[in-house]
Amino acid sequence: MPATKIAPSVLASDLGNLNCECQRMMDSGADWLHMDIMDGHFVPNIVMGAPVVASVSKAVPNIFMDCHMMVADPGRWVKDIAEAGGKSYTFHLEATDDPMDVVRQIKATKMRAAVAINPGTPASEISDELGNAVDMILVMTVWPGAGGQKFMKECMPKVAELRARFPDLDVEVDGGVGPKTIDRCADAGANIIVAGTAIFNHPSPKDVIAFLRSRCDEAQERIKKERERIARGESVDHEIKHYEDGRKSGWASGAITPLSYPRVYMSASKREKLRRESQGALERGERPTLSSLQGMSGLSITPAVQGK
Repeated sequence: MPATKIAPSVLASDLGNLNCECQRMMDSGADWLHMDIMDGHFVPNIVMGAPVVASVSKAVPNIFMDCHMMVADPGRWVKDIAEAGGKSYTFHLEATDDPMDVVRQIKATKMRAAVAINPGTPASEISDELGNAVDMILVMTVWPGAGGQKFMKECMPKVAELRARFPDLDVEVDGGVGPKTIDRCADAGANIIVAGTAIFNHPSPKDVIAFLRSRCDEAQERIKKERERIARGESVDHEIKHYEDGRKSGWASGAITPLSYPRVYMSASKREKLRRESQGALERGERPTLSSLQGMSGLSITPAVQGK
C-alpha cells in the first residue's frame, strides 16, 4: 500500500487568517492541505478559487495543495488551478460524461489527477481504465458542500473494494473523519486522510495528526503482514468487521463481499450462523468458496478464495 498522508481540510480553518492557518498545519506535521473549491453549481456553496490557492502557495513555502474541485465543469478550471500552485486536482465523477478527458487535461499540467465519488455513487462506477489512469480516488464519507457533517460509515465498503481493485493507488477519505472514525477508514484501506474540524478545532493539531497517522500506519502494517502470509500460501484468519449499516450499502441481501485484503465485511445479524456453518465445513475438510459462505461470518478463508 502507498504511504499514509494526512491532509487537514482548510474549509474548517479560520478563513480570515487563512495563510497563518495553513502554515500552522504544516508546522504541525501535515503532509498535504486539502483545499475545497466550490462553484455554487455542483454544490450550493461558493468557497475559494484559484486566487485563494495562489495566495496560499505564495505565503506558505513547499506546500502541497490537494485541490478538491466541487465544480460543475471540472475541465474548465484545470489550467487556473495549476497556474495557482495546485499540486493535485480532484474532480467529481458525477460532474462529467468524459472523465478520461479530464484526466488527460490534468496530466498535461503535471498535476496529480484524482477522481471523487459521492456517497450515493457505487465504487463500480470507477472503471478499470479510469482507476489505472488516476493517481488517487477520493471516497466522500459525507455529502459534499459543507464541513462538520457526520461520518457515513456505510461508505467504508466502497473504500475497501477500491483498495482491493487498486492495491497501489492512493485512496482518500473525506468527511467526518477524526480520532473516533479513523480505524474504520484505515482498516478499509484508506491511506490519504482528510480531516477538518477534528484537527483545526483541537488545542494540539500536532497530536491529532500524529494519532491519525499512527492508526493508518498500524493498519497498513497488519495488512502487509497478512498479504505476505497469503503469498507464502498460508491461510489467513480474517478480522471480521460487523456493520449493520452494510445493509444500506449494496449488499442488503446479506451476501458477503471480500472488500479488502484480508478483511471481510458483513451484517452482524449473520454472525452466529456463519460461525456454526463454517466450523462444520472445516471439520469436514471442505475448502469453502465465497458462494458457499453467503450469509455466514467468522471463517478463515483460504488463499484459493482470495480475489474472487
